[in-house]
Amino acid sequence: MPKSKAPTPSVIRKAQKSPQGENDIFALDIGTRNVVGVIGHMEDGVFTVSEAVSVPHKRRAMLDGQIEDIVETSRIVNQVKEALEEKAEMTLSRVAIAAAGRALKTKRASVVTELDGRESITENMLKSLELEAVAKAQSELDSDNTSENVTFYCVGHTVTKYALDDYPIKSLLGHKGKKVEVELIAAFLPSLVVESLYTVMDMNGLDVCSLTLEPIAAMNVIIPPEVRLINIALVDIGAGTTDIAISRSGSIVAYAMATIAGDEITEDIIQKYLVDFETAENMKLTPVGEDVSFTDILGFEHTITSDEFYSGLFPAVDQLADTIADNILSANGAAPAAVFLVGGGSLIPELTSLVAEKLQIPENRVAIGGQSYKKNIDLGEIQLTGPEFVTPIGIGITATLQKGYEFSQVTLNGNKFRIFDTKSVTAADLLMNAGFQTPQIIGKSGRGLIFNLNGEKQSLRGETSSPAQIMVNGLPAALEYTVKPGDVIDFTPATIGANAAVTVSDIAGEIFSKKIIIDGEEYTYGRTVRVNGAIVTGSYSVQNYDNIEIESIETLDDLIMSLPYDCSGIAFFKNDRLVRDDYVLEENDAFVTRDRRSYSDSQPNAARDIALKDEKASRTVETLSGITPAPEPAPVKAEAPAAEPAAENGSITVILNGKPTHLDPRTDNSPHEFIELMALADIDISDPPPSGNMILTLNGQNASFMDLLHEGDSVVIKWEL
Repeated sequence: MPKSKAPTPSVIRKAQKSPQGENDIFALDIGTRNVVGVIGHMEDGVFTVSEAVSVPHKRRAMLDGQIEDIVETSRIVNQVKEALEEKAEMTLSRVAIAAAGRALKTKRASVVTELDGRESITENMLKSLELEAVAKAQSELDSDNTSENVTFYCVGHTVTKYALDDYPIKSLLGHKGKKVEVELIAAFLPSLVVESLYTVMDMNGLDVCSLTLEPIAAMNVIIPPEVRLINIALVDIGAGTTDIAISRSGSIVAYAMATIAGDEITEDIIQKYLVDFETAENMKLTPVGEDVSFTDILGFEHTITSDEFYSGLFPAVDQLADTIADNILSANGAAPAAVFLVGGGSLIPELTSLVAEKLQIPENRVAIGGQSYKKNIDLGEIQLTGPEFVTPIGIGITATLQKGYEFSQVTLNGNKFRIFDTKSVTAADLLMNAGFQTPQIIGKSGRGLIFNLNGEKQSLRGETSSPAQIMVNGLPAALEYTVKPGDVIDFTPATIGANAAVTVSDIAGEIFSKKIIIDGEEYTYGRTVRVNGAIVTGSYSVQNYDNIEIESIETLDDLIMSLPYDCSGIAFFKNDRLVRDDYVLEENDAFVTRDRRSYSDSQPNAARDIALKDEKASRTVETLSGITPAPEPAPVKAEAPAAEPAAENGSITVILNGKPTHLDPRTDNSPHEFIELMALADIDISDPPPSGNMILTLNGQNASFMDLLHEGDSVVIKWEL
């Protein structure tokens, strides 16, 4: 049989790769200049580093600690991941990361809770209290930043004070008491910073198990808790950002950051010597004392002495030292007892002495971190001596201490969103963070409208809103639903109800002005509306608290009331026919007036009663019936006598609501009128009148109260409810 070909070593290693263990920590520091990854695990309080890889960026994929080119950054991360997988013969699936402090915001918060005094304080109780304080800080930050359309994520917190029954205490675990207080400082970064980090991890198939802030990670390495009683400033100088953490009285009490760091030195070299970015970086890494050789962008080769090179960088280094000192003094309130510089930028020559000078502390109180962390770190055979490895090791330690933060991914209307796992996030919280406004989430009825109409208060309601719809994984859910990792949420915003709106014409009807003639003089009549004293058109939209007055002249009676002279003794004639007061005016009507008394003395009683109805009786009946009298019947000539009833002696019988009703002669022998039957119709004439419309008909036609009755007339008087 032919011999089978032996697999290559790389194939053997690939086949033997084991999955990442539960205790295996993959820590990744994505810096502006390098991407550094370490694999380690925690055992008996010592973090053991088994593998480490550092890969520099080939071009500027990051700026001031923020990922600018996600694709290029992802490519470098993939190189680090694959190199570590080959070394450790392990498939990496989880990662711990840290964010630089670009656009860092901090908030202090405290919570106090009452206990029964019998139960010991547990780790879970303490963590819940801390997270409650973080949530309080988040809420305060969101309230302060309502004008900014930016979502901030908490990326780290440190406890500044524990108190038990108002007594400060170093640790609450295991104690019993009735009053517990936790005070902390929480650090927040814009979602853009965090989301870009997560996107790079997603592109490499890595789940983030812990997220922290770079200075917190470095602090966990350089300055362990037992040393934090001393007032120390830890300064992490990267290529793009300088991040600062301050310890005092056993806690980290402040954070600060600046966007001036190692890149400013590189940019100064580029400008001074006309070189590209990579050449400038290599020049900066030349050991002190060695000549610096380089080729500029024009192709010319140069060599300068170390003293000449570094003296030329002094202005940029001095500016960096100024920035570091100013931020320390601002965050700490005074010069600290000591300063630790970490990160690649800490290796800049003369930086430690310049920082000490500007803080006015002894030069030996400013040191480069990186050598002292071996107390709690086991590097084995891994040679990691530079300060640039402090932060990635600190990221790993922070992850093992479960002090980092986790974010989970959910889908909202087809878009991916990350939620902070360390607090309960409801559907309402998620929607607010996604940019939906409160009216879109809980709905909002339209605004109402209140106004005065002819002295009486009127109100209109706005339209009600249609409720929002929330579907979680295909099932209806409430706003109080607690979002879970992987949820697919579909949200249909509530429809906001329309505001109440009404125009003047909606209230008053047609607005018009027409002409009539009285005794040869021209007058106007019609309907006029005043709003807050000013005349408006029918299209005017009524506003809240408007005072509306409607002036309507439509009948002869309205006209008489508006004339600038006394009309009590005047009768109005049109085409030689007497006109009743309820006559509806028509455009270009021409009236002639006569003395009412002379007309009444010379005319038969029937004609007088038609022309001069009893005003008091008319108004009383109109009020009781709740309706407007029917339009004027055909005009009657003043000279013509009224129609005679059928019976000669003045008595008649009519059919009222289907029943024969006898009417005796009137005392003055005048004709019977429709109004006489109101008292006989057995209807409710209470004040206020019943709701509905009153039906008044005479022989099937709409009737008015002054219509004359004849023998056998059929009359209907009733309420239509």
